[in-house]
Amino acid sequence: MVSTPSPIRGQTSMEFTIILAVVLIIGLIVIGLAMYFSMGSSDVSDTEAKTYWSTQARPLRISDMAGYFYSGTSYEDNGEIALKIENVDTKPITLTGIMMADTGTYSAYLVHSSNGALPGSAWGVSGTGNGQSLTWANGIKLAPSQQLTIYIRASNLCSTGGTNGASSERFKNYVTLYYNTPDFTGLSFKGVKPIKGSCSK
Repeated sequence: MVSTPSPIRGQTSMEFTIILAVVLIIGLIVIGLAMYFSMGSSDVSDTEAKTYWSTQARPLRISDMAGYFYSGTSYEDNGEIALKIENVDTKPITLTGIMMADTGTYSAYLVHSSNGALPGSAWGVSGTGNGQSLTWANGIKLAPSQQLTIYIRASNLCSTGGTNGASSERFKNYVTLYYNTPDFTGLSFKGVKPIKGSCSK
């Protein structure tokens, strides 16, 4: 006499397989979300920060960044960071503002100053940071593939309170870039990773 498979046993096996598949999918989703949020929140190396800003940021990227100490005696508590901003889009873009998340009062200039003195004849804009965007009316127009270095000056960027230990001081800040395109205005790009690096004389 030939025995036939029990339909109850087959149904139970199928239900178990489905439940196992659902549990595995949920587990993979949880692991993926945990990795995504940890990538943004965990501390990153200088190389990771520079690689992110120079390859993944669009349509404006920071292709290079550096920090400087002032050499003037009255400016030794202040510093400057240089951000080389590049338009990687196929259309012209107007940079209209920058926000430094963890900086107090800061200013943006198109010229480097070794002693902190504000060049009177230079094109520059002053403003208050502290989580607020630094904007300027005319904006900075960048053609496709054009690069422009902007110098951000603040009291807590590359600040040492003097020259001792200057070579070990560093800068780190989260940045948001505000811009307009020929088709849209009021756009912004907030970096997932910070700008980061060492300061030098």
